[in-house]
Amino acid sequence: MNAKGYAMRCVKGFILSTIFLGVIGLALLIHGPAQASGGIDPADPMVRVTSPPVNFDVQKVLASVSKDVSRVTGIKESFITYYWQTFDNIVYEGKESDKPLFVDLYVPGFFSDDDVQGMLNAVADAMVEHAKVERKWLFIHTHFPLPEQVYIGGGITKWDKYRGKPNNAPRDIADRALNKFQFNDASFAFQSLWRFGVIAAGGSDLGELLTVTSRIEDYDKESWYKSWDAMAGKVRGLGDEFIGSLHAVSAKEAYLRATNYYRASEIYLSKDDPRKHLAWEKGRKSFLKAAGLSGGLIEPVCIPYEKTSLPGYFIKADNSGKKRPLLLIQTGLDGTAEDLYFILGAHAAKRGYNCLIYEGPGQGEVVSVEKLPFRHDWEKVVTPVVDYALARPEVDPERLAIIGYSMGGYLVPRALAFEKRIKWGIADGGVYSVFEGTMTKFPEEVRNGVGKSRRKKNVNALAFKEMEAHPDLRQFINQMLWTFDVETPYDLFSKLRKYSMEGVLGKIETEMLVLNSSDDQIAGSNAQAKRFYNGLKSKKTYYEFNTDHGAQFHCQSGAPFVSAERILNWLDSRVMPQLQ
Repeated sequence: MNAKGYAMRCVKGFILSTIFLGVIGLALLIHGPAQASGGIDPADPMVRVTSPPVNFDVQKVLASVSKDVSRVTGIKESFITYYWQTFDNIVYEGKESDKPLFVDLYVPGFFSDDDVQGMLNAVADAMVEHAKVERKWLFIHTHFPLPEQVYIGGGITKWDKYRGKPNNAPRDIADRALNKFQFNDASFAFQSLWRFGVIAAGGSDLGELLTVTSRIEDYDKESWYKSWDAMAGKVRGLGDEFIGSLHAVSAKEAYLRATNYYRASEIYLSKDDPRKHLAWEKGRKSFLKAAGLSGGLIEPVCIPYEKTSLPGYFIKADNSGKKRPLLLIQTGLDGTAEDLYFILGAHAAKRGYNCLIYEGPGQGEVVSVEKLPFRHDWEKVVTPVVDYALARPEVDPERLAIIGYSMGGYLVPRALAFEKRIKWGIADGGVYSVFEGTMTKFPEEVRNGVGKSRRKKNVNALAFKEMEAHPDLRQFINQMLWTFDVETPYDLFSKLRKYSMEGVLGKIETEMLVLNSSDDQIAGSNAQAKRFYNGLKSKKTYYEFNTDHGAQFHCQSGAPFVSAERILNWLDSRVMPQLQ
């Protein structure tokens, strides 16, 4: 907002404009310690006040202001002439108003900053005292807009804070930081980094991404959906066009990008919004089309699980049928199997790994279609996955590894405490307690009330208040209410207490890699990973990503290639010793 715009917003109830002209500089030269920096022969000094009609004795107020300003600044009253002007008609914010909207001030340009600031404060104090104007609505500025020559919002500030900048002005470094990537909305920035990050795996293209983000209104979730959905439809259309003209490689590439764009579009939609399931379904079908064009390297699978099955993809390094090391890959709270193909699966296959990406209860298709919520005893999920994997001829049973992302940093280690056939485990990042991490977002009173039914109403009220004040938290908790199949925050928090490594962490015998990110504060994640690592008794390695490579955010969002390098290097040195 420019200075005039700011003034219009500040000037309510009663605004005074004070104008200094002429010989104030001379007065300062003559009268003692307040010395002006100039030395010219000035004209009459003037202080002009502008306001709507008032109901007090203006002459008396001006006389009092004159005395006070003279006393504070040391300038004799005889050197300053005061004027008071009124205006009768004003339109404010598009409506007729009896309040002024614009003020104008003048002071000699040869005054030093100290001189001007002294006058601004003296006049402001006098007007507050005698005209009874609230200080926060008093606006005084100078005709020569030098730095520090404006009194606004209750104090002296710099013009540069308000005035517009030329179109070719350099952008501040702070405005170009990764946490403001493309948007001021922190959640939009995070999600955008995620989508930009998978360019290296074929999940997106720079020009398409920039087109999408340029059409999104900051903080507008509906705008977010429409822009991503529109691009997804166009790119899927390209895939259909290419397959129709027998360009299978191009079609596969287009379908992969469409998958990612559809996934992005539904991030902020409510579970009750039919567009959310439709976008997920379109994304899944796009990926299946790409899989069908992969020459058998991306194989959709169904993994037997209790009375149903878990969806997944078996990603092959090649079609040789050779036994290879297998990397099991799973997400956490709100990811999908398709996400993980771009984040790690595609990179691992290039290094000679087969990968089995799967979704469990509370995740992807299993919660969207099967309506199965999360369960804390995740070994009941991983054991059937391992059973399925070991039945495949391409899998070397002696070289099994597993990785869990985000809340998967609890789920995978929990499983490893009981499932002993997996030799290497990776947590990105490690989670000691899902409950404790979630509680970092709420007042202590919420934590203290969980498990005490008489406090349920109060816990819910406090939780909803925090959710209303913080949209990102609202998104986070609403996702959990859905995927944990509970109605209220109290019920959710009560259930989350089971999701802890307390008494379980020491049972892990698998060699572990624990990853962390320096700026990861989602549910206290940075501290959680350190606590998890410190509690491990098995052989272990800790690595923390930071700002050096732009990998400082949750699960290295925006830098999956950097992340995959570290993960796969660690595995290579253990799983593929021939490389050493």
